[in-house]
Amino acid sequence: MAGDRRNEIIEILDCDLAARPQAAPGIDALLPHVLRASRTPGALLVEFDLQVEPMLAAFVEAERLCCAGIGWEIELDTAVRLRITAADTQIDAIERLWQAST
Repeated sequence: MAGDRRNEIIEILDCDLAARPQAAPGIDALLPHVLRASRTPGALLVEFDLQVEPMLAAFVEAERLCCAGIGWEIELDTAVRLRITAADTQIDAIERLWQAST
């Protein structure tokens, strides 16, 4: 993703990137493992294979530090699902980050 586009999205998300641990996995590390992404009112759901759960847990922990105003929840059943809850404009921006996978 182009740097300007990513910076615009980070601004919309109101994230403090300095609070994010540098060693934590980012979206780019998770993209190859996305099975599907879908939208519900007020949330984006991103589904992964179960094997990705440890990496996803580290990602969520880091996102909770830098993007504290956004909800980051992991749901486990037959797959691993990341539920991201935020304002509609923020969900729109987050969805663009995950679009490379769908």
